Amino acid sequence: MADRDKMEKPDFMSDEDWETLKDQTSSLDRIRGDAKADTEAYLADPEGRATGGGPSGLPTLLLTCIGRKSGEKRTTPLVFLQNGEEMVIVGSLAGYDSHPAWYHNVKANPQCWVQRDHDKVSAVARDASDAERAELWPRLTEMFPPWGYFQKQTDRPFSIVILSPTGPA
Repeated sequence: MADRDKMEKPDFMSDEDWETLKDQTSSLDRIRGDAKADTEAYLADPEGRATGGGPSGLPTLLLTCIGRKSGEKRTTPLVFLQNGEEMVIVGSLAGYDSHPAWYHNVKANPQCWVQRDHDKVSAVARDASDAERAELWPRLTEMFPPWGYFQKQTDRPFSIVILSPTGPA
């Protein structure tokens, strides 16, 4: 969504939560800065966050992929849904009209690394099939309702990416 000021508060959010969410997603620079700080906090947290033990209360992993332009490792904290052995992540970027950088990176090189708490694995990333999207989207938006709200703010279909472990990191 180009004009964030035109977003209307969803019914499922309190006024206070809405103001916080608007502030946290007010710019791509803010989102990137918060992601960097969240990564540092995740790595410093002795309790871990994969089970929802972090500040958001949502299960969070660290995705490390190779930057498609830089060739350097890039790490991003992402809310995820455990689906059997696989992990499912969403490229929402808070409803902005472009895909997040991590999505472009895993499209260019699907080999990646995932950290859940202190457990690190190598993985391969792939887009969910249409059938998988249909099955996963209701589960994802039940877990984190803002994804459904943000999807309505843009014409860009959110990427739903499945991370399949391939071995130890």
